[in-house]
Amino acid sequence: MRKWLLGISLAVLTLGCGTPGAEETRENPVAESTPVKLSNDQLQVTIDAYGGAFTQILHNENPVNPLTWGVTTEQMPENNKSGAPFQGHFLCLGRWGQPSKGEMAAGVPHNGEPANSLWTISQQTKTEVKMNAGAPLDGMVVARSVSLLPNAPVFRVSESFTNTFSLSRPTNVVQHITLGPPFLSPALTVHTNATHGFNQKFALPDPHRLAYEWPQGVADTTGRTIDMRRTDEEENYVTTHLFPDTATYGWVAALQPEQGLILGYIWRLSEYPWINIWNHYADGQPAAKGLEFGTTGIGAPYEQLIMKDTRFRGQTSFEYIDAGETLEKSFAGFMLPAPNVSSIEDIEVRDDQIILYLKGAAGSANTITLPNPL
Repeated sequence: MRKWLLGISLAVLTLGCGTPGAEETRENPVAESTPVKLSNDQLQVTIDAYGGAFTQILHNENPVNPLTWGVTTEQMPENNKSGAPFQGHFLCLGRWGQPSKGEMAAGVPHNGEPANSLWTISQQTKTEVKMNAGAPLDGMVVARSVSLLPNAPVFRVSESFTNTFSLSRPTNVVQHITLGPPFLSPALTVHTNATHGFNQKFALPDPHRLAYEWPQGVADTTGRTIDMRRTDEEENYVTTHLFPDTATYGWVAALQPEQGLILGYIWRLSEYPWINIWNHYADGQPAAKGLEFGTTGIGAPYEQLIMKDTRFRGQTSFEYIDAGETLEKSFAGFMLPAPNVSSIEDIEVRDDQIILYLKGAAGSANTITLPNPL
């Protein structure tokens, strides 16, 4: 098995998408893994109850798993090593990335407790699972329901987040989706309806300073640009974006033309206003690609986010939760064969439909319609 050394620096680690690098694509679950498998006539989805991460999404016609990225226990941050390692698509709750110095001393792990803990399965059928996890150090509990739609390559995830403390406070929720090889290759492209954004390297103290608009980003202070849709440029970055003011839904999709596959996600912008795209190269090859939508823009401890005005275009990098309050959030995902597709031109959510507008390799136009479970 080829090894994919990441070697991510501590600076990137503190930005939320970062973890110490995965030495290899994880094909076999760790000993503590507790896989939960769901399937319908088109799709197979696997969730590891140890950490609550989605570790496989497979279409029956072309079973290439995009969620092979992961790290070993030894490569985890020091305050995470007693729990589940990061892998695939995991949930960040309470924070995106590194806790504050005091939180770390109190035992709070990077990216929050649920991604590091064993989740409880309360109900399971062939196509649906209900599970929950606690974050006692943050005074939070999360309940999740995952269901596969009948006769469609679509799944829905609904989650509720409850503050069990008697104090209100800022919090964050991020869906940390990270793609790995072989789905991740230089041919992979990322498409989204995101607009204005900034590079995390230049986010503080003012994210407007070197702001740009998707798909052209700024790589450094010289103004050198990068096409953020592409994966064949050997660049390491985290680019963070908002969406059009007129949009109700956000979406992101990864197109793998070599394998003829599309992996996509759709969510309400009232629930998740931000997206963060993490691109990481190692040894001349793409090693990780994060599609991370959530409530966080700037990946920093709350002290840095609230002591100064760090809003970007009026949007904060955190969410407020009152004592005893429950936040409800959901998103839809899909995985489908897309042979001879060269680009995703747009994705539209119309009532009970998700409509993909695609461009063929020869320039022809095509659409795919999926059911919308949101």
